[in-house]
Amino acid sequence: MTKAHALYKRIAIVTAILIAAIFFMRVDNCAASDISIKSAMKVHVMGGYVIFINYETYDKWIDGVLFEVHCKFEKKDFTFTSSSISNIERGWHKTQIAIADVIKKRYGSLRSYEVELYKNGVLVDSKKYL
Repeated sequence: MTKAHALYKRIAIVTAILIAAIFFMRVDNCAASDISIKSAMKVHVMGGYVIFINYETYDKWIDGVLFEVHCKFEKKDFTFTSSSISNIERGWHKTQIAIADVIKKRYGSLRSYEVELYKNGVLVDSKKYL
């Protein structure tokens, strides 16, 4: 292998890595710029729980938003899902996911939870709470 061939090979590898890095940074920024979770709060209500979620949208209109809450109870883990939300205008919004008192009675107290935000089936934000 000649020196020129080795140099071209290194340049090709570095170029491919740079293109891949730029592509993945752009994809991540595009998804994250549409919508994000600002906060979530667990509240005890009538023996069960309600998870209140505050989120912000940045585009004029957003469609296909879905929230999942992964809960760790004393005895078992569960996932609760919101309905799909569409036609959301730019700004701050709230939603909530209720967890029945039967779950608390049977599986114990809620120890921690993670809120995941999906847009059109793609995970765009996640926050964990203890």
